[in-house]
Amino acid sequence: MNTWETILGILAFAVVIAVLYVWGLKKSYTQGADLERILLSKSAGKVVHYLKKHEEITLSQMAQLCTGVKAGQFWSRQRAMVQNPKAFAPKLAQYMVEQLLLEKVSNSSYRLRK
Repeated sequence: MNTWETILGILAFAVVIAVLYVWGLKKSYTQGADLERILLSKSAGKVVHYLKKHEEITLSQMAQLCTGVKAGQFWSRQRAMVQNPKAFAPKLAQYMVEQLLLEKVSNSSYRLRK
């Protein structure tokens, strides 16, 4: 093995390490938003399941349904959990209306979109 092969191997190794570092850094920057999106998605699933058996749902009922919902990514130890359901419910309702899952019936009442 000559010196050029050794230098080329070291440079290739350094490039791979740099790419992995930047990828991990990007993942850590977007982790909060990803966890919130997962939390909204899981909570929306619970609301849709509830609405398949009931006609309408209010914000307070949404808050009760999403109490204790947890979200995490398989590669990270960080977890997100709904700690204040009363503050989370309007955000969940807005998310579900934007995703065309719900339609607003009255001031704080929603139903499945047909």
